[in-house]
Amino acid sequence: MENGIFLHVHPPPFAVVLESAQMVPSTTRTTPAYDARAVANYFLELASLESIHITPMAMQKLVYFAHGWMLGVYGRPLISQRIEAWDYGPVISDLYQAFKRYGNLPITEPAHTAQMIGSVFRVTVPQIPKHQDPGVASLIGKVWATYKHFTAIQLSNMTHTPGSPWSTARENNQTFIDDDVMKKYFSEIPR
Repeated sequence: MENGIFLHVHPPPFAVVLESAQMVPSTTRTTPAYDARAVANYFLELASLESIHITPMAMQKLVYFAHGWMLGVYGRPLISQRIEAWDYGPVISDLYQAFKRYGNLPITEPAHTAQMIGSVFRVTVPQIPKHQDPGVASLIGKVWATYKHFTAIQLSNMTHTPGSPWSTARENNQTFIDDDVMKKYFSEIPR
C-alpha cells in the first residue's frame, strides 16, 4: 500500500523465476501432489540458509505461487490441498492451522502432521523428496529466488490483482480457487 492506495502488482514473469537455470522436469508426469506443509517446510529450509524470516501470510502466498507456477508450466498440481478464497486472499487451511500461532511474527519451526496408527500417535515433519523429484525442488527454489525479497503485503497484493485466480473466485462467490483457473492464469503470464 502506498499513500493508502493498494498497488496491484502482477507476479513476475516466469522468465524471472527461471533466470538462473532451466527447470529439471520430474521423472514422471504421474508424480503425486505434495502436502502443502512439505512445500512450506522446504521454503523454511531455503529461508534459513539465507537468514530470511517468513511470516505465516508470506508463507501462504509463497506456496500459492509455487502451486500456480507448477500448474502453469507443468500442468499438474504441486499441492494436494485445495486453496480457499478467503476475504483477504488465498489460504491453504492446513498451513493456516500449522502456523497461526505465529500471528504476524516469523515462523520458527517446521509444520508437523500427526496421525494415529493403531494405538501409536505419530508426529512427522512433511518433506519434499528432493532427490526423487528434482523438478519440484528446482521449481520451489526458483520461486523462492524470485519472491523472497517481497514483503507479505506485496505478495498479498500480487494475489489480489484484478483477473487473478483469487479475485475471480471472489467475484464468482466461490469458496475454493479452481486449479484450472490457476493453470490458465499462470500459463498466460509472459515468460
